Amino acid sequence: MPAMTLELAEECIRRVKLKATEMKISLSIAVLDNAGKMVAYVRMGQNPGGFGEKLAIAKARTAVAFRRTTQESLERYANLPANYYIIETSALYPGEFCVVPGGAPLITNGELIGGVGVSGSTSENDHKCVTEALADITL
Repeated sequence: MPAMTLELAEECIRRVKLKATEMKISLSIAVLDNAGKMVAYVRMGQNPGGFGEKLAIAKARTAVAFRRTTQESLERYANLPANYYIIETSALYPGEFCVVPGGAPLITNGELIGGVGVSGSTSENDHKCVTEALADITL
């Protein structure tokens, strides 16, 4: 089974940076392994970091935990009263999870390898960038 390695994390970052540059946006990019532990983090260009760093990490962790993009998680729980599931998860793990578009899991042959989270643009741009950048990655 493929595993998250520094080389794979760097390839994920390279692809996201390329797509972000194409989209003319600057992002914070976090890559985590299948246990939700940090493997690599970068901040593009003049991106100030700050909240972006924490959001990118939390989006990646959410994608790993739920094995789906953060956009898919947002849509799945959006119709629940007061989004109680999202609120409860956030309360149990403060600062750890973020159901905002911009996180994507890396899955091959049904096996979770890790996740990538980005932050720094609109939610729509963050989602488009990470999902398109990783769409054809070979693990």
